[in-house]
Amino acid sequence: MSEPLLKAKYKRVNVLVTTPTFTTMPIVDFDRDKINEIYHFLFPNDTPIHVSYNALRRSGIAIIFGMDRNIYKLITDDFPFARFYASASTLIEFFSDKSLGSGHKNMYVYVHKKEMTLYLFHEGRLLFVNTYPVQGVNDCQYYIMNVWQQFGLDQLEDSVEIVDDGQMSQLLTDKIQYFIKSATMLDRDEDFRQTITYGNKIIPYDLQTLLICGF
Repeated sequence: MSEPLLKAKYKRVNVLVTTPTFTTMPIVDFDRDKINEIYHFLFPNDTPIHVSYNALRRSGIAIIFGMDRNIYKLITDDFPFARFYASASTLIEFFSDKSLGSGHKNMYVYVHKKEMTLYLFHEGRLLFVNTYPVQGVNDCQYYIMNVWQQFGLDQLEDSVEIVDDGQMSQLLTDKIQYFIKSATMLDRDEDFRQTITYGNKIIPYDLQTLLICGF
């Protein structure tokens, strides 16, 4: 890295890793000495990989995730004390707080590039999370409704909120509203009203959550 901005001295460097290859486990069963064993058992073809983890104390789970080993080395060569966070970690903590006090189950949908991650909570407790490859609105609708049916969610009482970093949210929300009464787009301005990124539609949603999750 030769850019002056990247050579400056920083008090803290956070790196957000967006990856579909992650898994969760209860924090009470988590052993950081076994993260490589667990990761490679679940993703045996995912190499060469540096395996890392985030312990989410508020949610009571640990996220084990991988990233390209060469990229990891490139970053840590210049920023040896960099902290790495999975996109799923920041969003789980953020959505967990949002779901508290709702009195029903909350599904959150985050569409990013050609992937969609679904998060399902009940009163702050994570029930389900998974990432799916998607090519468009129809793929997103299929996976949302499939998970909705699998978990027996109520089309009148439970809710789904949708956000993306492109232009799909409105169309996807319109389609889901045919089946689910409380289907809405997440309000970025409301979510980040108290942050320095307020009103910024360019910064990805998951990166904005990293700024307020208190890691």
